[in-house]
Amino acid sequence: MTTLVGIQGKSWALLGADTRITSEGTIYRMTKNHSKIVDVDGVLIASAGDVRGANILEYGLKIPKVTAKSDEHFITSFLIPAIRQAFADAGYEKTSDGVSSHETEFLVAYNGKIFEIDSDYSWVQDSRNIYALGSGGAIALGALATLVGDSVTRTEARKWAIKALDIASDYNADTAPPYHVIIQNS
Repeated sequence: MTTLVGIQGKSWALLGADTRITSEGTIYRMTKNHSKIVDVDGVLIASAGDVRGANILEYGLKIPKVTAKSDEHFITSFLIPAIRQAFADAGYEKTSDGVSSHETEFLVAYNGKIFEIDSDYSWVQDSRNIYALGSGGAIALGALATLVGDSVTRTEARKWAIKALDIASDYNADTAPPYHVIIQNS
């Protein structure tokens, strides 16, 4: 799987990811020109779970150019439906008892704000301004909780994100360096 981290600043958002991919006992390291964090029309999306979902987002997601009432309105009414459509078009979305889902989870940075999107297409934001997903996510979240404070700078956040990813890679076999860290301003 993977480990993703996110740190929400006052007017910026940081996303970080490792580069290990595991599949049925085989370990891969992403090539230098690929990342688990992709920029699709100014929306940063970090993916954990099935690589297929990440592939579809990077190469098949079409985000509409719209004016939304708020960032939350954009995520709810435009981004998530676009993700659902891309997954449906690619035959990736699953439906069980009328409920749609997929096997990928995301951290999204939009306008300098982080949104965690789950496999059922719901989104949440955390009041602590820290996020972590993937097989090493709980470990990384614990590390971030001990490191991050209320007035974190971009420089400190980058250092702490890398430290949290390092700790996750020490205790999770599906996580490994090098790491990609991207900061998006609002």
